[in-house]
Amino acid sequence: MTTTVFAQPLRRIDSIRNVSESDGMPPNDRKSVIELTLEAVCESKRLKDDLAAAMGWSVSMIDKVKGGTTGVPIDKIARLHTALHLVTFTEEYADYLARGNVIGSNCHCARMNMGECGRG
Repeated sequence: MTTTVFAQPLRRIDSIRNVSESDGMPPNDRKSVIELTLEAVCESKRLKDDLAAAMGWSVSMIDKVKGGTTGVPIDKIARLHTALHLVTFTEEYADYLARGNVIGSNCHCARMNMGECGRG
């Protein structure tokens, strides 16, 4: 088992935001990546068995989580994400990645000593 140590403390959450569809969250009629991945895993008996073993659960527990009749305990969320090959990160990190993509797509400017990329 690997342990991840963060170089900096995670940012403190001072409030919970009121989430609406305009916030970039999936609308109620759209499934999340977690739901879609769990459904895909459950289509294969072998993958479903592997997930149950990774979580320390019975296969029926996987069905209950998928069906929405039970939840995932908070101390098992990271393990579930790892088993499903998913990661969680902050909005700030997503913004950083997006900014990096903009810079990276125009990085020839910086390499040619023409200043910041994307300045037009």
